[in-house]
Amino acid sequence: MSNSLNSLQIKIFQTLSKEKEMDVDAYIQQFSTQYLCKEVTAFADLTEEEGDAWITKAYLDSLL
Repeated sequence: MSNSLNSLQIKIFQTLSKEKEMDVDAYIQQFSTQYLCKEVTAFADLTEEEGDAWITKAYLDSLL
């Protein structure tokens, strides 16, 4: 997996996708519109800033 995410973000995305019983690319494709308001089709296409925004929103959703 080659992208601009840092190692902590990569581990978080691996955990989030595993919780949904999906591979990371499928998870990104299915939930990118919900968390980024745009379609992203592959994990490698995420920027570090998008990763931060996604992780923050996913965390806030988990508190509800």
